[in-house]
Amino acid sequence: MIITDTTSPAMNSYADEADLRAFAELRDITLPEKIAPLLIKAMDYLEGLDWAGRPDKPNQPLAWPRAGIIIDGYELPAGEVPRQVITAQCMLAVEAMDGDLLGSVREAAVKSERVEGAVTMTYAVADGEVFRPSYPAVMALLGDLAGGRGYAVNTFAERA
Repeated sequence: MIITDTTSPAMNSYADEADLRAFAELRDITLPEKIAPLLIKAMDYLEGLDWAGRPDKPNQPLAWPRAGIIIDGYELPAGEVPRQVITAQCMLAVEAMDGDLLGSVREAAVKSERVEGAVTMTYAVADGEVFRPSYPAVMALLGDLAGGRGYAVNTFAERA
């Protein structure tokens, strides 16, 4: 059962089934019969993000609602979940139709090639390997509300 009431200790979702159905209908996306599990998978992903501000109340079940959030120069009212967060959950729920958003092995395989006397190249490949999914549209929508999971760029240089 999906519970979106921010005052409930059993709250388990920001978006309800009607939100997801409306999101999908506007985009001509066909949803499966059971959509609650998609919302919960999306919720699991969102709960792993680093959010701006601080929880509105101690011991609340989810990261939102939050205090100290400024959107476009205006402070978000207490107890409110921004529309961007609800929409992001719907976007992720649609992505969850293709599989798990949080697989236990998500890093891309690394492939190395070395050409004697020239250069060594190391890069990630997806030759049937498992990779870490990213959702740039979701992160763009959330903007400064979420810091994401971070990223790193590794480079190596060798002198011949």
